[in-house]
Amino acid sequence: MLKLVLKQMNWGIVGSLFGFVIGFFIKIYLIDIVGLSNWGKYVTAHAFATASDTILSLGIPFILLKFIPEYLNRDMDAAKFLINRVLKYALLISSIFIVLMFFLSPFIDIYLYKKIDDFSFILFLVAIHAPVSIFTGIITSLYRSVLKIKELILYSVFIIVPLRALLTLFVFQYTDNIIYFIVIELFAAILSSTLLFYFFSKKEFSLFNISAETDIFNAKIVSYGKKIYTNSLATFFGGQSLAIILSIMLPPSQIGIYSILVTVTGITLFLIQNLNKIFAPVISKLYAESQINQLNQIYKKTTFIINFVTIPFSIIIIYFSEQILLLYDDSGQILEYLTYLYILMLARIISLLAGSSGTLMIMAGLEKKELLIQLLKGILITFFAIFFIKDHGLFAVVILFCVFSFIVNILQLFFITKTIKISPFSIDLFLLVLISLPMFYYAITNDNDFNLYQLFWIPILIYLPYFILFYNRIKSFYLDSINYD
Repeated sequence: MLKLVLKQMNWGIVGSLFGFVIGFFIKIYLIDIVGLSNWGKYVTAHAFATASDTILSLGIPFILLKFIPEYLNRDMDAAKFLINRVLKYALLISSIFIVLMFFLSPFIDIYLYKKIDDFSFILFLVAIHAPVSIFTGIITSLYRSVLKIKELILYSVFIIVPLRALLTLFVFQYTDNIIYFIVIELFAAILSSTLLFYFFSKKEFSLFNISAETDIFNAKIVSYGKKIYTNSLATFFGGQSLAIILSIMLPPSQIGIYSILVTVTGITLFLIQNLNKIFAPVISKLYAESQINQLNQIYKKTTFIINFVTIPFSIIIIYFSEQILLLYDDSGQILEYLTYLYILMLARIISLLAGSSGTLMIMAGLEKKELLIQLLKGILITFFAIFFIKDHGLFAVVILFCVFSFIVNILQLFFITKTIKISPFSIDLFLLVLISLPMFYYAITNDNDFNLYQLFWIPILIYLPYFILFYNRIKSFYLDSINYD
């Protein structure tokens, strides 16, 4: 099982790195052309689309991840019926949502966002992402259910990402209107979901003309669906309420700056995000089979591996943080927010040390407790955000982000340790953190003049002590993954 998790995660990592590298430079290119204010409008509209997607999707991706692997092993007709139902629902709700947004977007603009210029049209176009995202979430969950991550990455990343980048580079030689980028994104997303749908039907089992003769919507599925949907809403409320309030209370330029800070620090999450995609069905399977010891070992090892790769990478980002931010804004104004980047990076590292805690809560029978955590976070962070953002702006945002990341991870780990009796912590992880502290301090306080040679020897000098100290441990994990039963 460990071998399978690591092998599939490697494909996810390669795909994420490929997508990130291209997306990182395309975003720099785009923001330089359209400006921080227009980029902030796009981010604001995207937050609305994400909220709509969460509300409309009914937690369907998690339902498919939970039940499709089981049905594929014993009842293919039941699996096809479940897929048939969710596809019909997605088509119906998407059509209704697009029609409603066509008429309501001007009113949402006036009464909620109070933006200017063409924001209502931007809001409508970006909102179309929500139904597209629902279809993509469904087909992506099917690939994940059968652990076909390699195919998922090939069709949705290696084909679509370069195409989107080339279209952006070409189109924005002739315009600075952010609307064209939204259209390019919509085209790429629709093409991606279409390719995924077609190749899954061709290589796994047909998703065309699925019969719906047997109703398998039993009490178990309905009950889990209700819990996971409520949990999805609470998780979104807890995780995105800050971004939504920010998009309403602050000007577009500030929203654009916050988006850049989140993007730069979010680089550190590519490993854990890919692990969660693979780990979710594995957690469900191991927990259902009561293989708690194996689950505990995988949890510890994957958490260490993620932090072994990511913590040094975070140090490199901090070391070059000024140069990275200047790529987005060569005027130097964005460097006023350098400290905010450090605070956000701290929050990211705290989350990484907890490993896949959120995924474990959802997939190992702790949905109600995760719902309570996210609901409490959403209520408190909304209250404090409304109270503090008006007077303290982005500083309040990043402090709240950091504090509540810490609180959520502590509560998740408490329930996981108490209920399932497993933990992400190990001696190796403790030593990893211990040797990282002075390196973080040096990266933050360093003020040497930058030169291009540092891009080569600084990363080597940072990673070298980790490889020396943990060489035997990494080698052991690699051998275990090869020989794992």
